[in-house]
Amino acid sequence: MPALPELADWLHTRLGEITVVRPYQAEVRRLALALDPADLPPRLEADALFLHRHFRLGGAFPALGVLACHDGFDAALTTGENRTLADTLGWKEVQAAGLPWASGLIATPPHADWPRLLAALEAEFGGHEALLEPRDPAVSRLALMNAMRPELLSAVAAEGVKVYVTGQMRPGATETARQLGLGVIALGHRRSEVWGLRRLAQELRRAFPGLEPEVYPGA
Repeated sequence: MPALPELADWLHTRLGEITVVRPYQAEVRRLALALDPADLPPRLEADALFLHRHFRLGGAFPALGVLACHDGFDAALTTGENRTLADTLGWKEVQAAGLPWASGLIATPPHADWPRLLAALEAEFGGHEALLEPRDPAVSRLALMNAMRPELLSAVAAEGVKVYVTGQMRPGATETARQLGLGVIALGHRRSEVWGLRRLAQELRRAFPGLEPEVYPGA
């Protein structure tokens, strides 16, 4: 079983950053993963804890080691430059969006039409929060972005993008999407974070045989 510093090193390499909120001296066998402290039960059977947002942890679970990561987790495992999701769904010609004011990627889906792209994302994430259908159902390129603003929509449309995938639909940018003929799939902010947490647990299980990662709330 890994020690907490070994877990921290692995997470830093995977996510680009990690914060050791609370050290832990013994080996870690049971690792709890949660988005927020509020997602955890009052009593937690674990040795250590990974949190996406640790700011309200306070003095809870004082016997546990605690690791946290916010921006790096969002970028790597939600709706930013999530190449893990691209690989999972078979997207090709994947490239960073290259926009200094947002994180994301542009890719070609394996099935170049709106219904099959939507079905693949819904199957992977268990649903969506909001939709805007594209003017043309043919989807040659898509963008996966961590924000939705008019200037971002215009920038990716200029690169041939037909569908914009993000966390939340932003009313202020919806009219721009309509004018550009873009489809928008808003997966849901929390839904995309839960996906990332589950995937991180799977990767940790593979990287550290004997480690028992558990996602809260259970999934």
